[in-house]
Amino acid sequence: MYSSVLRVPTNDDEVSYVNTEDSLISSRTSTETVNSDKKELDCYLSKRTRKLGDHVWLIIGVVAMLWGTGMLIYTPYELLMDQRIHMLPGLPPFDWWLHPPDEVLLKVYIFNVTNSEEFLNSTDAKLKLEEVGPIIYREKLRHTNPIFNENGTLTYTANRSAIYLPELNTIDMNQTIIMPNLAVLFIPSYFYDAPFYMKMGVNLMMSRSKSSPFVRTTIQNYLWNETDPILDVCQKLAPSLVPTKNVGILDRIYSNFEDNVTVYIGPTFGHDRFFLIDNMTDRNGSRREKVAAVTKLTILSRDVEKYGVTAYKYTLLPTTYDRTLPEEDDCYKGEPTLPNGLADVSVCYFDTAIAASFPHYLYGDDVVQNYVEGLNPDVKKHESYVIVEPNTGIPLHGIARSQINLVMKNMRGFNQKMQKFSDMSIPLVWLEY
Repeated sequence: MYSSVLRVPTNDDEVSYVNTEDSLISSRTSTETVNSDKKELDCYLSKRTRKLGDHVWLIIGVVAMLWGTGMLIYTPYELLMDQRIHMLPGLPPFDWWLHPPDEVLLKVYIFNVTNSEEFLNSTDAKLKLEEVGPIIYREKLRHTNPIFNENGTLTYTANRSAIYLPELNTIDMNQTIIMPNLAVLFIPSYFYDAPFYMKMGVNLMMSRSKSSPFVRTTIQNYLWNETDPILDVCQKLAPSLVPTKNVGILDRIYSNFEDNVTVYIGPTFGHDRFFLIDNMTDRNGSRREKVAAVTKLTILSRDVEKYGVTAYKYTLLPTTYDRTLPEEDDCYKGEPTLPNGLADVSVCYFDTAIAASFPHYLYGDDVVQNYVEGLNPDVKKHESYVIVEPNTGIPLHGIARSQINLVMKNMRGFNQKMQKFSDMSIPLVWLEY
């Protein structure tokens, strides 16, 4: 069993009780003092923070005001253009130019002759053509060896090449086609105004080589590796007239497609002369034939929307390949003078009789459109245009289309087969970039 014991308070207990009460009072006083100090510290920090915040907002306001003032003087467009004009390595304008994206596709369309025998035996008065294509390549553009010159110009080497894209093609490159034999037709067209005895020599040469005005070949060969025995004979007799025995269309376009170019950059020349050519492959200035008609090349068509941006669409004028006045300033008139719709570009092809035009002779004179049968000019399919952002001048989209034609002049004095080609232009291929 438990027993309870009653304890009687003593004097010591009273002293202990008093001491405990004093301790509690002292603790409350200390706590109140600490709390008071904390409130004063919080108040000080709050005032300090408010002052610091005011300073921060003041700085932000000043910076914003300066930025806004700067934007009134230098717009983002001007800043972008100033960055571009300097072409500084490491910055986007220079890097994009040095390593352009592989976005340019080359589409090639060939005109297959469907009545070669009927034309030669005079059953048909005109050639009948059938379009074959597209054959698709990727055009690779390379800019190498950039040199910044002391006079504020930039010198570099430009190179282009065409890379076949099997994944985008549905046409067999070994498909057989019948095409005008360029090796044979180039020669009499070149000597169209030669003395009679020279024409007789050409006739004899063609007879011995047994070459025909038409050739049965593959698409691959016609574009890249076309030749004929007559070129061997010509090269032995007149090497200067036959610089190459390969007359493949694309081979001639891309063979040695390399130029050393010097262009204007920097604030010294300004935006108006930015990237204009100062020198190209040791020839001062642009070729005359490239600048003679530059003022008539494009015309503003209309406002269009591209990628959500309102832009301008520029198209090549329908008269781009027409004759101009005065006649002596017409760099593309040819000899004899070509009709409207054809522009002489023989200087680009070893002085052989080659002319450029819109595809399918779009916008050409009636005489041009009646040379052959089988063409179907269509503005939507055959025009050239570029869509440009109006403020920066950056092209958003564009398509360039042109046709390569063989110009046959008066074949009087040559054999009977050659005379059937007199005074006509034969479409060979047309290209779309």
